[in-house]
Amino acid sequence: MKQLLILIILSLSALALVAPQLPFTADARAQTAPTATSRPTRVRQPKAIVTPEPTATAEPEEADSAELAPVAPGAMTSQIVVFNPDTTGSATVQIEIYDSAGAAVFTTTENISPNGAKIIAVPNTLGANFQGNAIISSDKNVQALALAANGNHNARDAYEGVSAPATQLTFPLARHLADDTQNTILAIQNAAASSADVTITFYNADGTMAHQQNETLAARGSFYLNTNTLFSGSPFTGTIALAATQNIVAALQTRYVRDTAAVRALAADEYDTLIYLYSLERKINGKGAAQNWSEIFARNNGANAADITIEFFNNDGSSAGAQTVTGVPANGLAQFLLNDAAFAALGNAFTGWAKVTSTEPLGVSTFSAMSKGKRFNGADGLANSQVNTRYVCGATARSAMENTQLTLLNTEARNAKILVRLFDPNTGAKLMQTTIKLTPHAATTVKFSDSLFAAAGSNFRGMTLVQAKGKTPPKIIAAVSNPYGSNKLISADGYLCSALP
Repeated sequence: MKQLLILIILSLSALALVAPQLPFTADARAQTAPTATSRPTRVRQPKAIVTPEPTATAEPEEADSAELAPVAPGAMTSQIVVFNPDTTGSATVQIEIYDSAGAAVFTTTENISPNGAKIIAVPNTLGANFQGNAIISSDKNVQALALAANGNHNARDAYEGVSAPATQLTFPLARHLADDTQNTILAIQNAAASSADVTITFYNADGTMAHQQNETLAARGSFYLNTNTLFSGSPFTGTIALAATQNIVAALQTRYVRDTAAVRALAADEYDTLIYLYSLERKINGKGAAQNWSEIFARNNGANAADITIEFFNNDGSSAGAQTVTGVPANGLAQFLLNDAAFAALGNAFTGWAKVTSTEPLGVSTFSAMSKGKRFNGADGLANSQVNTRYVCGATARSAMENTQLTLLNTEARNAKILVRLFDPNTGAKLMQTTIKLTPHAATTVKFSDSLFAAAGSNFRGMTLVQAKGKTPPKIIAAVSNPYGSNKLISADGYLCSALP
């Protein structure tokens, strides 16, 4: 059996305390599956059908001059989306959930068709305030995403499962601006069958150490750290490094105004001196108030000080300017906040992409603040070494309540023809396909609400494949944003689609 690790910060009840999402391990490498004797007693399985989430209630839109008061998201409940891009046959998938002490508390087995997908809910039998992690085992190369949302869906986030846990991980951003409402929650999962000692180090933006602590995680156990306990009353913006004696995975949830965003930790093979950022925005209204903007955080993972340059491009591929930060120390952070006046040269209606280059290897995360910050999502930049020609996007939707926005970027100096295909989540049958044409270095965002995707119907929630066409197809990037509810600013989640061989 092959395994995926999912570190998911799980919370199960609207009565639960605020809880982060667990990291989940989604390990697609061949590993020893849990033995039959280690499996818990089977409990009643949650429904595993792929259906739209309940309708959220839209909030009234504030006037431009109104201040948005930060609001804690409340209890977050997790789901796991498992999808099977392996066309060699149906996948037999076992999902095991462990509590923070490493005890197996739930198991279920599902069958997923080729190109099919299922949503697995965390069962109510685990009780309120549950936090833990999941291991997904399969006879096929399945992939997975962790999703979470609060009760009224004004806070949601998503991040990818991990197929290759590691002993050294970093986060390009850890931020604490206010307790409970603009804090960060770190989750770490021990992927091994024996205990792991983990050193957690927070670094200031200048590369100096802000905090360090050591924790021991039980086999299959997890650990959660809320920045409320570290930086209460003292704003902090920096990075995190994790070092462990066993393979681990990690994720964090950061909060901003009303919504939450989650990203997973980066391993060494995801660092590079060239990082692509596939969807950026700077929208300032006529009164000078920022409406939509991107926040970019680049961590110097090298041993020496780095000069870091971000070069912006319009969606048509034309240059929109560049900025350089020099002498960023090892473990230090360069920040590019596009709502700042320093980026006025981009104009007040910029949409495009960027590439970040450096004299040392980087890890980069981007966060998108929309609707004056009421919508917030996050995703990692993509290292040049990992740019591909084929991707799978496991959680996409087309319905009255949720419509995916698929961003496509042509990284090469030649034209690209990109095939986009949507599949029935239950049978894996192809529902529709379309071809998107991109000129050199161009990007576009296609909305599943468009008539172009009408053949998928009005109740679609499943898997999408993206592939550049040709004998030697150009390398592309694909990413998803899933705004929820009306355009009156409920919430959104986003993630980078997974590369396929």
